[in-house]
Amino acid sequence: MNILVVRLSAIGDCTLVLPVIRAILEQKPEVTLTWLIGNDAYQLLKDSTHPRLRFIAVDKPKSIKDYRAIKSKLSETFDVLLAMQASTRANLIYPMVKARRKIGFDNTRARELHWLFTNETIDFKNEHLHDSFCQFAQKLGVKTTDLDWSIVLSESHQAFKLPQRYIAINPAASKLERSWPAQRYAELIEYSVKQLNLSIVLTGGPANFEQELAREIARRCSTEVINLVGKTSLQQLAAILGNALLCIAPDTGPAHIANAMGTPVIGLYAVAPSRLSGPYLSRELTIDKFEFAVQALMKKDPKQVPWRTRVHDRRAMELITVSEVIAKIKQVFANLQSF
Repeated sequence: MNILVVRLSAIGDCTLVLPVIRAILEQKPEVTLTWLIGNDAYQLLKDSTHPRLRFIAVDKPKSIKDYRAIKSKLSETFDVLLAMQASTRANLIYPMVKARRKIGFDNTRARELHWLFTNETIDFKNEHLHDSFCQFAQKLGVKTTDLDWSIVLSESHQAFKLPQRYIAINPAASKLERSWPAQRYAELIEYSVKQLNLSIVLTGGPANFEQELAREIARRCSTEVINLVGKTSLQQLAAILGNALLCIAPDTGPAHIANAMGTPVIGLYAVAPSRLSGPYLSRELTIDKFEFAVQALMKKDPKQVPWRTRVHDRRAMELITVSEVIAKIKQVFANLQSF
């Protein structure tokens, strides 16, 4: 059986797909699987290989020329297409794919006319994104329990001289409205350094607002902070997160990377509900103020708002207090015997 998976982005979402692909390959020895993946995500997952897994890494298509190039790479016939991305860019790829079965999202989650390009759908459930990916595998008769989340790395954090014991904080999300205020991070860092005798490593991508937020946090701290925001490859970032005692992050890809690396994650959520996109293996550590934000800022009943509702208000993340995060830190270290 020849299967094509299309999930180009985002980086964090692709880490949620990886264990599902492993399950398909492990339980279906007759399957060969091709994953059409974005170049950024590929840089993270390129060493997480399998003898029957082939990556096709592409940049997000922006022109007819780009789509033609993708079509030339998908000239073979597939038995099954797993259309795991519902976006305009991805949807335009699906008509190019020759496959008898084209499995996509249900009508509720099928954005940008996604449903026009598939002939089977998964069922709608108010579930985590990872669980929706699992549904694609279940359509093929694959069990999705006890999954292997690990990311294989060839690049190391050893390029950076780091303390033996540290907390990794990834302050920024992809949008500023999903990021916690700099002053709150600074207060949390002061506590972690002075009360727990731990070092702090700031992580993140090269975007200007991410680097500025990290600099602002460092300016507000009287203690030393190791600022690696924008200074690592994705695999180095994964290694740094994997060696941390704990990761603290809002709704962003590094939260999912840390999750896959087996590091406890304190997720900070208010704009979107963590039940849909929180760090999957650390759900008990997540601080979720989404329903409170819907009620307080949108003046709506959180039980009645549509599934896609997001609180687009900078004040939402301010509903998370420093004391709540400290309580979660204490919870983590109470369970770490080696601490």
